Amino acid sequence: MKKRNLLIVITIIFWVASLVTGFAASDRELPLLVDDAGLLSSSEEESLNSELERISKEYKCEVAIVTVDYTFNKTATEYADDFFDYNGYGYGENDDGILLLVSMLNRDVAISTHGYAIRVFTEAKQDYMYDKFLPYLTNGNYDKAFSIFAKLCEEILEEARAGTPFFSGKRLIVSLVIGVIIALIITGIMKGQLKSVRYQPAATSYLRDNSFNLKVSRDLFLYSRITRQPKPKSSSSGSSTHTSSSGRTHGGSSRKF
Repeated sequence: MKKRNLLIVITIIFWVASLVTGFAASDRELPLLVDDAGLLSSSEEESLNSELERISKEYKCEVAIVTVDYTFNKTATEYADDFFDYNGYGYGENDDGILLLVSMLNRDVAISTHGYAIRVFTEAKQDYMYDKFLPYLTNGNYDKAFSIFAKLCEEILEEARAGTPFFSGKRLIVSLVIGVIIALIITGIMKGQLKSVRYQPAATSYLRDNSFNLKVSRDLFLYSRITRQPKPKSSSSGSSTHTSSSGRTHGGSSRKF
């Protein structure tokens, strides 16, 4: 009888613990895709939101996309940070996540990162992402732009989990091969243009008689100038950070489209 009561107590404890964990993980009040600007069809919105949910659960880092008509009196970065903070975005106890904001009035786009995502999505990787999806955003192909953003987030998170630098592997090999081929072509062309040149064993062969006459030799110091520029602040992860209105640390950047 005592063992049975003990088992019931343990079961209740685990049940309560699971409820607490569930509530803690469901702080987010909105879906991962919030299309307030109405840029997507219902089917596109449903498909993209499912993809964002899958990526977020797989890598334990929330990937969100938000579209709005305007950001009121805030910059795109401020609005993105506040939207992330005050709507409960972020996975786990550190609220790890990345949010893409698109504001249509002034054609602003901003990325906000928090927690683990600050280290993963460095400024170099954000630049790479912008280069890939901004052209589609500019052309009004919003579903394609957002799909590319989601896919890039998954690729970067996967390589971070595997411990592989994002710009290494296949990309590095392809770049090296292309560089070697171009170098061989250029040196081949240059070599072909030098067929009339022959090696001379003596240095005097390269000097015309009486063509060099040094009369005066002086070293003159004219002036020196030292230019100092402030070094931009950045974290050891390669991402600059700032503080949002809630007092939390965010990474990220913004662009026009």
